[in-house]
Amino acid sequence: MKPLVSVVTPSYNQAQFLEETIRSVLAQDYPNIEYIVVDGGSNDGSIEIIKKYADQLAWWISEPDHGQADAINKGLKRARGEIVAWLNSDDIYFPDAIAQAVDAIQAHPDVGMVFGNAISMDANGYPLHNQTFGDWGMEDLMCYNIICQPAVFMRRDALENVGFLDQSYHYLLDHHLWLRITNLAGAQHVPSIWAGARHHRDAKNVARAAEFSQEVFRVLDWMQEQDSLTGRMKKLKRRILGGAYNISGRYLLEGGLPGPALRDYWRATIRDPSLLKFYWHRMIYALLSLLRWSGAAEWYYSLMTHFRPEVGDDPRLRNWPGLNANSITAPILITGVHRSGTTWVGKMIAASRDVIYLSEPLNIWHRPGVMRTPVAHWYQYICDENEDSFLPALSETLEYRYHISTEIFSIRTVKDIGRMLRDMFRFIKGNLTDARPLLKDPFAVFSSPWFSHRLGAKIVIVVRHPVAFVSSLKRLGWTFDFQNILDQPLLMRDHLDEYQQDMEDMLPYTEDIVAQGSLLWRMVYNVVDKYRTSYPNFVVVRHEDISLHPVEGYENMYAALGLAFTPWVRRSIVKSTQKSNPKEQPEQREFSTLLDSRANLLNWKHRLSDDEVTRVRELTADVAKIYYSEEEWQQWTSNR
Repeated sequence: MKPLVSVVTPSYNQAQFLEETIRSVLAQDYPNIEYIVVDGGSNDGSIEIIKKYADQLAWWISEPDHGQADAINKGLKRARGEIVAWLNSDDIYFPDAIAQAVDAIQAHPDVGMVFGNAISMDANGYPLHNQTFGDWGMEDLMCYNIICQPAVFMRRDALENVGFLDQSYHYLLDHHLWLRITNLAGAQHVPSIWAGARHHRDAKNVARAAEFSQEVFRVLDWMQEQDSLTGRMKKLKRRILGGAYNISGRYLLEGGLPGPALRDYWRATIRDPSLLKFYWHRMIYALLSLLRWSGAAEWYYSLMTHFRPEVGDDPRLRNWPGLNANSITAPILITGVHRSGTTWVGKMIAASRDVIYLSEPLNIWHRPGVMRTPVAHWYQYICDENEDSFLPALSETLEYRYHISTEIFSIRTVKDIGRMLRDMFRFIKGNLTDARPLLKDPFAVFSSPWFSHRLGAKIVIVVRHPVAFVSSLKRLGWTFDFQNILDQPLLMRDHLDEYQQDMEDMLPYTEDIVAQGSLLWRMVYNVVDKYRTSYPNFVVVRHEDISLHPVEGYENMYAALGLAFTPWVRRSIVKSTQKSNPKEQPEQREFSTLLDSRANLLNWKHRLSDDEVTRVRELTADVAKIYYSEEEWQQWTSNR
């Protein structure tokens, strides 16, 4: 029989992550697991989550404790497994982690613990960087080579022999335990990813960096007190001190203390110059931050994104609890009905240095050297049945393949020359940086599922209030020919058959923008509402919400897309939406990304009459009520 493995999860007010942690343990294919959850008296919904899985837990409790070490020890002392580990309530195990750990321990009967590799993740489960370790032994740990805690499994007898966790430690409690176990019985590394460690603003290593730094040197004091380590301390003195200052500097920097961080990095360099290759970029970041250069963080985080890991081709990772494995390099599609704010949203997402903005591959009027998709209709529909006509060209676009000769011969105006140079630069930059392509295209809204499952795109759909949408159409004098949709039998069959008669009735009324706009809005967002059930990973945002709270709204979108919300991005959004900007775009312009976003919400009021507002409401009521409450209707349409 396979040996029993006991896993303990300590938890306190981590409801947003706890269920994913639990599921990552229960999803392991190892047949003999004892799972224990020790909650510290949470009041954020954690208890309800634990109760949901209670029948799959060996034991759980919720009561106040004396800190993390106390909670972990409580669970470990109750555990019966021959092999034990703990997994914090914001971390996850990868597939086969436990099975591989058991195999490693059985293959190395003399060691007290085994450890694998790990990845750091952000709060949304997007990989940040690899944590790859080596065949580290006692001397490596003494020099502050830090093992990622959730990637460690211990023999129970080794844990008991060293006396469990020292509850006087709060930050390096795990490293202190690894030192004691390895000094007693040794350790073995396995070069496989076993765990994902969550790194977010509430994590203790960020929130209390200075205290963490102090504990680094407390571990050093402990090593100096151990008679069994005297010889190694003398031999490794400079390496040990260099490692201590390196780790201290890292956490001071992440905690927003660039001055003390730079000091410790300098001390580390003096004692062990070989470490410089690992943290030179952090020293530059600390120095620039100390000099109050506003772009320091942007530079640093932009640099770090180029080292984001690929976590493998295992199909299980696509839906593994807590992990967004395939989203870091996924293309992005910003869509919704035209005049809904897709350009603004696309430009704000493109403030990230990690994406390249590409505009409307499904626009009938696109230039053939850039976007070669053979589009025949506005709102061209693409699905599995007709993809052969579109996939090659769209794949070229996502690969940043630019057909310069075709583009030159397609030039019609002087403006086209500027557009050609602009797009050429974007395609070259995309190839050089391997940045994610961002497709801004409202005409792709009906094709969103295909973009998602066939091209792996992350989908953002923008909803704009119907009166604002119709008002925008009226300002520009834009009509819509529904024959574009009626001539697409696959689109009619899959999404819009119920609207056939409405569209046919609309064909003679080419100048009735209010009726046309209302019907188009109603059709598009009825389909989008169905997406929200069938494709819960689609991000659906209201234009009004991000206009009122742009920084918060875009920060949430960036998180959903796996993009770093850097200081540069924040400044770009504030600049685009601040009160000092014009309250309305010039009449001759189709769009502007520099507006007072709050004032712009109400610009439609002087474009539509009361009768037109009433018509829009009547014509869109059945779908509009899904997105806007009665109170919000009154809010947007009152005080004319």
